[in-house]
Amino acid sequence: MEPKFYILHDIPGRIRMQIPALRDKTSYDEIEKMFSSLKGVASVRIQPIIHTMLIQYNTDELSRAHLLRYISLFFQQTRFDPLDSIMANIKPRIRGDLFRSFMTGILLLIAYVRKSKAKHPGALDYAAVIATGYTVLSHGTNRLSHPDVLTGVLSLVSLGASNMLHVSMVTWAVNILEILYEIHQSNRLNYI
Repeated sequence: MEPKFYILHDIPGRIRMQIPALRDKTSYDEIEKMFSSLKGVASVRIQPIIHTMLIQYNTDELSRAHLLRYISLFFQQTRFDPLDSIMANIKPRIRGDLFRSFMTGILLLIAYVRKSKAKHPGALDYAAVIATGYTVLSHGTNRLSHPDVLTGVLSLVSLGASNMLHVSMVTWAVNILEILYEIHQSNRLNYI
């Protein structure tokens, strides 16, 4: 069973989760009262705009595992959009990286299709290359040692500047693979 939320912040006695299912629920006061009625829960606060729930609880009376089980059971019956089962467990930072990479991929595809009709690089080609560079450099913590950055540099050296769309496509493909790996790692950590 997939969890219907992911944890944003967790210290003993205080946990904040993002719960996409909250957008389908409108009775926030009732949800807060229901979770507040659990033995050991001190307070519950829902932020409906950003779909988060903050719960403060007494660790002597209620374990983290039991609390998460209650939350999972409650939100299990919620209707999800088709992508929510995939996106619910992805951290917002990774979700942003995935969106940027997706938009860059579309731009690269358009530029590549257009390139077959044009003889010289145009503004769209340069925009696609710049978007790829921004996408690659804007994710992660140690940006310059990422596999996608290294692939871009090596591709540029081996393919040459005249093949800048090919270089961008190779770099973008490695970027997508790296993001998918981060999603996989993030999902593994959510289950531990």
